[in-house]
Amino acid sequence: MLMAVVMVAVFSASVIVAADAPEKIVINEIQKSKPAVTLNHKAHADKIGKCQTCHHKNEAGKEQKCSECHKATKTGDAPEFKEAMHGKCKGCHSKEKKGPTKCDECHKK
Repeated sequence: MLMAVVMVAVFSASVIVAADAPEKIVINEIQKSKPAVTLNHKAHADKIGKCQTCHHKNEAGKEQKCSECHKATKTGDAPEFKEAMHGKCKGCHSKEKKGPTKCDECHKK
């Protein structure tokens, strides 16, 4: 019974946090030659349901922008911004066989 209560609490917290996700975000922190990426953040949050899947170092309700940890160049243990985004985003899209995986599919002109 205790496990059921814990599972409901964890699931509910994820749904509540996902409900507060911004509709769209523009990722333009380190753009050099490619256009910025516009991401339907709310759709991703609703589909994934757990913010920590992407915001892997932040506790629920205290998520930060990716660029808070991932900079233009590798800093400490954190991979550089471009490597982190390509690894996390493209990696998930490839694994799920859904979503953009080519440059101009995200970096639209």
